[in-house]
Amino acid sequence: MRKKYGIRLTAAAVAVAAAPFLVTQAFENPPDMNRLMAAAVNFTADSGFATETVDFGNGSLILYKPKSSEAAVSTVSGGETPESSGTYEQSEAQDTLNEESSLAPITEPAQEKPEDGKDPETTGQYIITQNINQDSEDLTVFDSNDLEVFKNTFGSVNGTNYIWLEKGGQVRNCTELDNDFVREQTKINTDISLKAFSDQPQVLIMHTHACESYLVGSGDYQDESYTCRTTDPNQSVVAVGQKISEKLAEKGICVIHDGTMHDYPAYNGCYDRAEDTVSSILKKYPTIKVVLDVHRDGIVESDGTPVAAVNEINGRQAAQVMIISAASDGYYYVPNYLDNFHFACLLQGQMESENPGITRPVLFQYCQYNQHLTTGSLLLEIGSQGNTLEQALYTAELIGDSIGNALLTLCS
Repeated sequence: MRKKYGIRLTAAAVAVAAAPFLVTQAFENPPDMNRLMAAAVNFTADSGFATETVDFGNGSLILYKPKSSEAAVSTVSGGETPESSGTYEQSEAQDTLNEESSLAPITEPAQEKPEDGKDPETTGQYIITQNINQDSEDLTVFDSNDLEVFKNTFGSVNGTNYIWLEKGGQVRNCTELDNDFVREQTKINTDISLKAFSDQPQVLIMHTHACESYLVGSGDYQDESYTCRTTDPNQSVVAVGQKISEKLAEKGICVIHDGTMHDYPAYNGCYDRAEDTVSSILKKYPTIKVVLDVHRDGIVESDGTPVAAVNEINGRQAAQVMIISAASDGYYYVPNYLDNFHFACLLQGQMESENPGITRPVLFQYCQYNQHLTTGSLLLEIGSQGNTLEQALYTAELIGDSIGNALLTLCS
């Protein structure tokens, strides 16, 4: 019997990783182990990370260490903790997990980037991951070839409202603002200022629609009973956000990745719930200057044919990216929307200059999408429901590097 629903919630689905999850290189002094405690998160870092896992009680400590050419990072097998990570009593670890769920501010002194620009062992790099559930789902049951996917590469457009950026890529001006005015705005540098190699969060990556997922199998067909939604974070946009987060951490950008499912079990009101989440995180971590809401688009032709936004990058299929930058009018209120737009142009130009064809034009339109909460707020559409997870993760790897490089230009 064919499975009829694209979302399944197991009994353990409501369990979340509430304590911080840290990505770091080895410290000269043993780190505070209480800050490293985390519930097990079902993500596997790529080959750029060495991992050490320590089991205790009902959870696991997962220590991800970005590998560095300047500083080899040792790994320990058998679940033993290396000397550089310090030691702790199991009872202390258990007490930490039983504390009330909250993100405790990071209070250790920030470590500055060396003058030579290298990344020695003593430089900390972090990912704090929270609210990622432990659900899993077998999506291979959606194997019917009901709908053939149309694979389309969205290229540049020579339309009146399409504006070229100096470094590459375009902006689609869907506002009533004069095109010449918008063109001049694309040339203005953003005022956002970050701090590299800091243990204070600089970037928040979250998902208003955390259940958005991608096609399974070859990606040539879509099972019409598959809604392209899942609570499994390994197969949704949450996995894409995790990959981007890892790439930012490799660059020395401290990032929080929040996997709260604002669109499940109820879809209506998800942006209101996401606003509450982002507001609370910004209040707790005022050092955050950038908020990226990672989605996947839904593109369907008039006859119902699903569309994949895809292009070949370095010989591999990559999902194309579209940035949505909100503009303010009499209905939508985004007080600093031009600041966000300047930032959008920076990211677009960086992504296109490093991997031409990976983006669709920036969509500059009247909307809000919670971009009123802080400058540096943008929505990223990674592919569409016609794309595969493999394509989306490859794109996340590429744009993670590009976004990281762009952010480093804003760092003191």
